[in-house]
Amino acid sequence: MSITLRPYQLTTIERVRKAYRSGARAVLFVMATGGGKTIIFSYIANSAAGLGNRVLILVHRHELIRQASNKLYEAGVEHGIIAPGFTPTRDLVQVASVQTLRRRLGHKHEAPHLIVVDEAHHAVAGQWAAIIKAYPKARLLGVTATPERLDGRGLGVAAGGCFDALVMGPTIAELVAGGFLVPTRIFAPAEAPDLSGVPTKDGDYESSALANAMGAPCLVGDAVAHYRRHAAGMPAILFSPNVAHAEAMAEAFRADGWRSVAVSGQTAQAERDAAIGGLATGAVQVLCSCDLISEGLDVPAVCAVILMRPTQSLGLFLQQVGRGLRPAPGKTHLLVLDHAGNTLRHGPPDAERSWSLEGRPRKTKEETKPPVRQCPECRSVHSPIPACPVCGSVYPVAKRQIEQVAGELSEVTEEMNRQWGKHLPLSQVLSGATDADLPGIARQRGYDAGWVWHQRQRRQRRASA
Repeated sequence: MSITLRPYQLTTIERVRKAYRSGARAVLFVMATGGGKTIIFSYIANSAAGLGNRVLILVHRHELIRQASNKLYEAGVEHGIIAPGFTPTRDLVQVASVQTLRRRLGHKHEAPHLIVVDEAHHAVAGQWAAIIKAYPKARLLGVTATPERLDGRGLGVAAGGCFDALVMGPTIAELVAGGFLVPTRIFAPAEAPDLSGVPTKDGDYESSALANAMGAPCLVGDAVAHYRRHAAGMPAILFSPNVAHAEAMAEAFRADGWRSVAVSGQTAQAERDAAIGGLATGAVQVLCSCDLISEGLDVPAVCAVILMRPTQSLGLFLQQVGRGLRPAPGKTHLLVLDHAGNTLRHGPPDAERSWSLEGRPRKTKEETKPPVRQCPECRSVHSPIPACPVCGSVYPVAKRQIEQVAGELSEVTEEMNRQWGKHLPLSQVLSGATDADLPGIARQRGYDAGWVWHQRQRRQRRASA
């Protein structure tokens, strides 16, 4: 079978080739999840092999090795697989497990002419970097939907990465408009979870403390109840902060009568395959995952994603939601049940975003100011200190629980995102806002009630000056 490309895929391939012709050695190709990155690099790999060039395709998980291999076979591209359990071949195209290839770097074998790095936002990490360094004459082609590291730093040479050219494919919004992805309906809490007691580690919330915070039986509406209400029986993926949280969530769904399992890197491979496949057959209704299905995996049957892992990483958020954006028969949209407040933190998945090799610019002072706390006893708002300065209530330190609210998830509308979404500069949002708008802005952008109080105090000071 030959590879049939969509018009925008042909255009993107020509842009990649133009970047190489212009002198780039390492091109980073960016396309939204579901746009067909694997098809594109399969086409490029096949073309390179047709000219007698050796191509190495790097992936970092068993599921992605199989997925890339299947796409290559469908396209008629002969290839070998470098991973445990596979017999070495002399095919010009090789799909390699990063972990396996790193261990075999000392072995004698012919160097590739082109290295394709799948999920290229990992390319600056240890094992990936060691492989790339081992082949200094090879051209690089990185492919990703989210071209930045967890902390927002870029992947370009100037930012400490390895890429010297950026090629952009169509955005999520453009792919939705073309019918290549489905639109989203997002239900988010009235206020984002208060995570002021959860420390940050390596650019994101520390997982064990986050799991404690997100493990409350009722968290801005019960996740099980809202699945039952909004997505009953639909194939869904739930994203958890750690393995124990995923297992606890799966148990909660089973207790409510749903077919639910938990998977992680600790799960036996056969069980993982069966669980992921079960989403398409109906054997599994809710798959609770910890750091396993956030990237790359193609599961078009998924009709809902349940976000139970707050994250500071825009890239991780987009990767998670992206698991459900692919079309499937009878699927009109993707439901996002966002108990983590990630859409309020980062904006909707199809928001317009500017990517660069340098990474995200630093936030303004207004956007990075310290968080505030509201006392659950007297409702006073103050800086995040261990006790309320008004009534003296002492806050728990060891296990900070998010305030539990007997509320509903509210649909995040296009109009709200357009006017107040967090992807917009805060100064722009506030310039035309009235005092009455402030609570709505806080909900939309994931700020707590203290932000509203401070904004009103600032306005009063300015008015009296």
